[in-house]
Amino acid sequence: MPVMRINNYNDAYRIRAGREDLHELAARPDKQAVTEFVNRRILESLELEPEDVLVDIGCGDASLLRMAEGRAAKSVGIVATVEEKRRLESTFPGLSFVASTAQKLPLESGIASRVVCNAMLLYLPSERDVRAALREMSRIARPGAMIWVGEMPEIDEYQYYGMYRGNSMVAYLWYLLTHDGVRTFLGMVRRWLKAAIGRDQIVLNSAGLFYAGPEKIIALAKSSGLRLKTYFRHQEVDGGRKVVDSNCRYDYIFTV
Repeated sequence: MPVMRINNYNDAYRIRAGREDLHELAARPDKQAVTEFVNRRILESLELEPEDVLVDIGCGDASLLRMAEGRAAKSVGIVATVEEKRRLESTFPGLSFVASTAQKLPLESGIASRVVCNAMLLYLPSERDVRAALREMSRIARPGAMIWVGEMPEIDEYQYYGMYRGNSMVAYLWYLLTHDGVRTFLGMVRRWLKAAIGRDQIVLNSAGLFYAGPEKIIALAKSSGLRLKTYFRHQEVDGGRKVVDSNCRYDYIFTV
């Protein structure tokens, strides 16, 4: 199928799991250094100890789990699809992965002393789903556990950055022509032609993002059994490795 039209992120990650570049699962194409920087900050903030049990909900390409190897007693990565689980297990046979929704984790209550959920809640379809995921984090966390909930946008980033979210290839081409210029438009036309003969694939995802400011996120977490320790602007590194604040994302650390 030259153009695949989807309307949810589970299907998007099923497709990414089949891509040659494993880092596609981190949803940061060509930005592996950013992923590693973010994960270092998370691990520094959580202060892992040898007896900790770490659960990474939405573990992407397992970068954080790999960086945490030898620093915790046990670690588990949660992915949304069986396709991701199989890909990660075949690549990293020494790590543990579970395919599950964040809204209903197949883990024992009180099992985790460190929980990470970075750049994942924004892909859930509704506030009800976000609340359910936060309740699950509270349930699996033992007393005194630290829970990192990161990269939560306070605004609709697709609208803010003028990104196309639809299922029409013609509309997408028009968007590229009017927003990015002739060169980008012609490049996508070439990709479309390659896709038509089976040498490429174009994915159009019309799913939106969940977004909420700090006041709302903190209230949702509190009603789900989590207590705020601190929150701050999310940070990344730019092309020159300079640390920069996000325009609209926040990171939160909670406890129970």
